[in-house]
Amino acid sequence: MRAGDVFKLTVTSRTSGDLLLFDVNSQGKARQIFPNEFAREITPLAPDVPLTLPDEYYGFDFEASGEGENVLVAFVISDAIDLSGVAPKSRGLKVELNARDAPGDIVARLQNTWTDDLDRRGIRWSVGTLRYRVE
Repeated sequence: MRAGDVFKLTVTSRTSGDLLLFDVNSQGKARQIFPNEFAREITPLAPDVPLTLPDEYYGFDFEASGEGENVLVAFVISDAIDLSGVAPKSRGLKVELNARDAPGDIVARLQNTWTDDLDRRGIRWSVGTLRYRVE
């Protein structure tokens, strides 16, 4: 993309679950793209059903900025777990996070949580990444 390009993101998952989406720039800063303060309907992803961001409720478009290689990091969490301490749904898009700490805190929380079922299994979750460049 070129700086100033307007774009949308479409996320599709093979599994159902809650989406956490981060944009990590080449300077080591991350932004929580979803959920965020503008998303009115935060519903779990359904298998193979695309979610496009921003939707009509946002009131603005995403615009490419800065230069360099970035990466989108998407977590899909299939089990109910409270991540409000590390990824609050009300977090603003302008909040810059440390790119090592934010996703790392989420992974640590997911790996240290057990469900209440009889098998005492870990939380079901997955992560995917997509690299892109802004010129």
